Amino acid sequence: MDKYALIIAGGELVNKDVIYKYVENADFIIGADKGAEMAYEYDFKIDLLIGDFDSIDEKILGKLDTEILKYPKEKDKTDLELSLDYVLEKEYKSVKILNALGNRLDHTIGNIFLMEKYNNLYIKIIDNNTEVFLLNEKEIILENKIDYILSIVPITKSIEIKNLQGTKYKLKDKKINRGSTLCISNLIIKRQCLISIKKGRALIIITKNMED
Repeated sequence: MDKYALIIAGGELVNKDVIYKYVENADFIIGADKGAEMAYEYDFKIDLLIGDFDSIDEKILGKLDTEILKYPKEKDKTDLELSLDYVLEKEYKSVKILNALGNRLDHTIGNIFLMEKYNNLYIKIIDNNTEVFLLNEKEIILENKIDYILSIVPITKSIEIKNLQGTKYKLKDKKINRGSTLCISNLIIKRQCLISIKKGRALIIITKNMED
């Protein structure tokens, strides 16, 4: 298994079993401000706490035995972006982020588009039901995601899908313009799902099918 850094952000909390799944396999764990409260609540250790600490409970902050990088409240980057800067500096190639989606639409959109800024990192944002990552002119195979919902959202002017297999609706040599909803809410029906993008960049969003 490839080494990855895990960042726990301060958005809507993921479930305990999801947290443990990624904590157990992480090479390095960062708590981004309030996200570090989960380490205290679920009793696991983080390697670094980053932020301006305007949202974390001060009592919990005082009980966390970890390295701390504190920033002023008036700053030009969010705590999550500062965490990604640190991960990049430490030369990690793969990053998984928890608690980065939620009911603050501005933060959610900002967090998703950080993947575009840090496109030399393989970043995956994860919550209880969803995984989001960026695919840039590459072919990948999704394993064991049968009956999950797949959406492909272009973020460049257009994308060219060379091949999409293992889904209810297949595509081959298809151009999709930004803003099109053609690739929203497809269904993965095979144990292996092939996504091949020949040109352009897209968000890949995989969601549990809640209708099961």
